Amino acid sequence: MSTRVGPVQLVEGHGLAFGNPDGMHVLITREELLWRESNHVHDALDWDEVAIIDWVVPNARTGFVRLADAFVQKVSPALDAVGIRRVEPQLARVRVTSVAGDEVEWTATPHHAAGYPAADLRVVVPFLGQLRGSPVMRARLGTDPRATLAELQRQRG
Repeated sequence: MSTRVGPVQLVEGHGLAFGNPDGMHVLITREELLWRESNHVHDALDWDEVAIIDWVVPNARTGFVRLADAFVQKVSPALDAVGIRRVEPQLARVRVTSVAGDEVEWTATPHHAAGYPAADLRVVVPFLGQLRGSPVMRARLGTDPRATLAELQRQRG
């Protein structure tokens, strides 16, 4: 079984990461959201503190994400060599408004420079949108995040 669907990846023993867990990401757990870089926590919010959350996920403009990534990896150094700006990946973002009215925006390192395939986003975006209002879904993250990921994979087909 794959450990990822789109921007959501299993982090064994912790929950699910939004973004690449090797870089900047938001760790989604039963109790809280943690904005992390690898294992270093930069910020955290308990779910009870979250009033509004908006998950911004880059959408791939092509169905050939891996091919587009390979192209970007090959072309970027050549562009740098002639003084043209490097091709940067589209960052994923999480915008949170707390119950106190404070607003934060966290960036997440994507897995692909080209964004995520539409088939992944069709299941992941609704899932992320439902998390804040569903203690049951979050509880499942605490007991069996692998089952949550498996359900997303089943829905994607």
